[in-house]
Amino acid sequence: MLGHLIYNYEHMDDCRIQQELSKSVYAKVFGGVHLVHAYNGKPSFGYKKYLEDKLIKIKNRGHFQGASDLINSGLSYFNDHRIKGLRYVLVTAADTWLIKKDFLKNLIDKMQRENKVFAASSWGAAKAPDKMTGFSTDFFIIDIGWNRKSGLFPLDYTGFKKRFANFFYLQYSQPTLEAAVQYAFQKYFADLFMDNDLWRERDRHLRRISEREPVHMSDDPVFMARRSSWPKIGLYTSPEPTEKRRALKKLGLAVGPYSEKLIAGKLDKNYNHKLL
Repeated sequence: MLGHLIYNYEHMDDCRIQQELSKSVYAKVFGGVHLVHAYNGKPSFGYKKYLEDKLIKIKNRGHFQGASDLINSGLSYFNDHRIKGLRYVLVTAADTWLIKKDFLKNLIDKMQRENKVFAASSWGAAKAPDKMTGFSTDFFIIDIGWNRKSGLFPLDYTGFKKRFANFFYLQYSQPTLEAAVQYAFQKYFADLFMDNDLWRERDRHLRRISEREPVHMSDDPVFMARRSSWPKIGLYTSPEPTEKRRALKKLGLAVGPYSEKLIAGKLDKNYNHKLL
């Protein structure tokens, strides 16, 4: 059993198609998926419950804070509901699809064998073996039992921002959610271990998704060109439909009415439309 949290503000079709993938493709591999959708879009967007087992609606408090609130609300649900056979929760932004089930299955199988508790790629332009510069929050995996113990989520993004904002401003940047998650992960191990044991234990429990790196082509805070696809592992992150339509068609993943419409080119003009 796999837990899957999709968080979303305005990517309606992306969200529906990802739900179809989760319930049709992931569920076959993992013996079922418990799907949670955390949503903070406007009521005027007109979203209605689709395939999710649980729809959580909250207010939108901005880009970084809003994303933090969505992830917190979804993972708090998994914290509170101990679902039989469920150890790992996949967390994805609505527009971030992993369509190659074998990569996901191998990733989680290895995490389980090696007792990894968190998997993410580095944010920014870092590429392994370079030091990570934030943990990807649009695509990560967490051991929910470990999360209950560590308290990584719910994340205190507000506290992180208040404490470190000036450091980021000096670099002509801003305190990102990705940086906040990496800091909280590091601090958990720093509170338990000293000296070399700190980084050994931290790295022993982390699965770096280097196959996705680098996410950005530059670390320049103004001109950070961002990649949108990693076909080798089947990861697509653009809210535009073109790459995703080609990928679904190539793999024969017409797994529901919305994915069928996308493959047929019937969603392109109004993709991710909102009822305004």
